[in-house]
Amino acid sequence: MKKTIITIIKVAILIVLFVWIVIVFTDYFRVRNGQDPMFCLSEETVNYEDGSNTICNGLGYKSIRYNRACLTATEFGPFIIKERQCE
Repeated sequence: MKKTIITIIKVAILIVLFVWIVIVFTDYFRVRNGQDPMFCLSEETVNYEDGSNTICNGLGYKSIRYNRACLTATEFGPFIIKERQCE
């Protein structure tokens, strides 16, 4: 009885991990191809005098799209990446 419960828990953890990996890679390849991420938990647009930055927070990752005079780029990385500032 105890072994079956542990096996069920292991399988459930593996399924959750697999789904998370699929979500991260889906958004990564969408951002890499110039599209918006599909699985944003929160999206924020920060406006500046010379443009704006769009920040998408996902499940453990962050995507930042820079649309400014000094920088036009897209970053994808862990949730701890910081927004670049123009100097």
